[in-house]
Amino acid sequence: MLDPRFRGAVLPLCFIVAGILLLLNTLDIVDWSIWSRLARLWPVLVIGFGAQLLWQHARRTRG
Repeated sequence: MLDPRFRGAVLPLCFIVAGILLLLNTLDIVDWSIWSRLARLWPVLVIGFGAQLLWQHARRTRG
């Protein structure tokens, strides 16, 4: 799972990102179509999660 140092930061970071996107939409800088584009990037989350697991494994086996 997530590194304990970062586990408590995931939810606040999600709120910050959502707030920034909503603010940009309110200021007419970003259109609502951004959500459909972002939804297509879900494989990036899977890759990032796998890379994070691999990184943790490498750190545990080294030390």
